[in-house]
Amino acid sequence: MDRINGAGTTDIGGGRRGFRDENLGGGVEGTEVTALWANMIQEEIMKVCTEAGLAPSEADWTQLYQAINILLDALFADVQAAFPYATTPEAIAGVLLNKIINPKTLADVLAVKLAAGPLDAAVATYLNVYPTILTADNKAVITPSAGQVVVTPFKWIWRQFKTVDLADLNLAARTFATTASKTYHLRLSYNVVTGVQTLSLKDLSSAGYNPSALAEGNVAFDGGYDDMLIARVTTDAGNVPTVKALKNASRLTAIAQRTTSVTNANPAIGWVYDPITVDWSRQPAINLDTTNSNISSEADNLQGIIATTRTRYGFNYLISGTSPSYYITCPYLIGISA
Repeated sequence: MDRINGAGTTDIGGGRRGFRDENLGGGVEGTEVTALWANMIQEEIMKVCTEAGLAPSEADWTQLYQAINILLDALFADVQAAFPYATTPEAIAGVLLNKIINPKTLADVLAVKLAAGPLDAAVATYLNVYPTILTADNKAVITPSAGQVVVTPFKWIWRQFKTVDLADLNLAARTFATTASKTYHLRLSYNVVTGVQTLSLKDLSSAGYNPSALAEGNVAFDGGYDDMLIARVTTDAGNVPTVKALKNASRLTAIAQRTTSVTNANPAIGWVYDPITVDWSRQPAINLDTTNSNISSEADNLQGIIATTRTRYGFNYLISGTSPSYYITCPYLIGISA
């Protein structure tokens, strides 16, 4: 097949021959449509129709459309015959030679494998989703009393596929003795290989848990895919625990907003930091949505965007501005996520 080859063709870009309109007033003839070109078009279309097994019919103006669908169906039928879809039982059993797994079958296989418990550690790396505690606020209920804490059973989702029930652990496995004047992390881990969940109370002063003597809020202690940090526990001199339960979910999100500005002429006071509290199991990231530094009637300038003391518990936030007379605390809207 070739492009139009009669007299009066025009270049439609890139050296391609195309048609032009007739303009008798301007002395321009239209492009000559030759029998050769018309026959080429006819036979190209007829070839598609006859290959699809259609008999030519001047009454049916949809034969090219039909023919394309017939040929595509035949092509896909050949592919499916050579590479059929695996059934769910075949995929679970690993009988996959020359077979295709569709997304639904893959999801079924993952659900069965994860529900069975133990999982190849290499497979788990493809399921990097943080755990979710299935309570209204995504936090565990932990009851403190003199010298101990007790974790109330709850269900949680491991790596977005397997639901695990803390009720599978007896009361003794959910009860922990404390010592006076200590800081602990209460953690819930899941062994990828054995499929066993374990609660533990970790002493921050223990060299085994904290060999580098890191600060309690350090990101090294944040929750992971297989190891939730569910609470911070502190005890006073009388060994009475105080519990800070932390939110655990596959996606942690929040917003914070300052709607009013503050202008301060006193350089000793300067700007106003806003304390933002989240109490999550992981340190949050902060994204600025909007702000405005045009506050006073003077020439105002944006000075800085500052987040200090950022930990899993929260941070102090400030968008600062200046003018010839003022320190300006600017309004803002931020997104928070982890």
